[in-house]
Amino acid sequence: MIRKDNDMKEQIFRYFRGELDDAGKKALDAWVGESDENARIFRDAGIEYEMLVMQTDTERPSYAWSKKVPGARKRIGTAAGVFMGAAAAALFFVLGIWAAHRSSDNALSREMLSVSVPCGQRLTLTLSDGTAVDLNAGSTLTYPALFSGRERNVALEGEAVFHVTHNEKKPFTVSTFAADIKVLGTDFNVFSDEEAGEFSTTLLKGKVSVTSRIDPQQSIVMVPDHMVILSGGNLQMKETEASGSVLWTEGIIDIADVGFDALMRRMERAYGVDIVIMRQDMPEIDCTSGQIRISDGIDHAMRVLGLLADFSYSKDPRTGTIYIR
Repeated sequence: MIRKDNDMKEQIFRYFRGELDDAGKKALDAWVGESDENARIFRDAGIEYEMLVMQTDTERPSYAWSKKVPGARKRIGTAAGVFMGAAAAALFFVLGIWAAHRSSDNALSREMLSVSVPCGQRLTLTLSDGTAVDLNAGSTLTYPALFSGRERNVALEGEAVFHVTHNEKKPFTVSTFAADIKVLGTDFNVFSDEEAGEFSTTLLKGKVSVTSRIDPQQSIVMVPDHMVILSGGNLQMKETEASGSVLWTEGIIDIADVGFDALMRRMERAYGVDIVIMRQDMPEIDCTSGQIRISDGIDHAMRVLGLLADFSYSKDPRTGTIYIR
């Protein structure tokens, strides 16, 4: 293997672009584990690659974007691929290194990546096993650069849709503050807000098991068009129209059967603004079905909600903060 830094950087870029075969991945894994210096080069190259990916207003290197379609979202099919709205600003990627020791034993699998999506943005990652993850605004996903061992484990704070690549020998587990969701291969949505104490997961297809982290004895096996929520510290399953849980991937906020305070938190993330509720009683939204398109703007959203609930609002022209009265 050529050891020059520039040559190795290109190999690392090829890894992130998903161009290395199994032999190439094993060779790179062994090289990373040979020394702390090699681990540093891998880390720095990863950060440089992500910075190149985040360019949106300048000409992109040929390896950064596979195709550019005006007015459409853009995709990179790589281990760290990014799927962003055409009007999205640069996303903030935090590359964290969990451990880089002098060992060739799965060095890449110990490299933990953490991706945080700013409010007002969305993105999709393609993980090293081919699993695609749609991340909603204000969400953070932590995952290994390369899955190894008998399980594929990731951690989520926020909301995401997972399209899991089937592998019956390697279950895929999403960990949240409230529960762990284990699957073999399926599509499902997860919402996790530890600060608000809210958790839900909705199954679109396949089968998953949801195990409470508060009471590990509590485990629910889900089938499609069902939702599991956290209520009073317990997991509860109910029937639902699963497609409604993923409307956010199309830039739509579903306002049906959502409490006012929870809806305001969703809108804060979707529009990247602060919303301050200046009243003690929460308005009640008289709506059993309804949707708001994010691209129509927050003022339009507030006017629509004003027809469904008894409240008034004002907007600080300097900060953009919304005040609910």
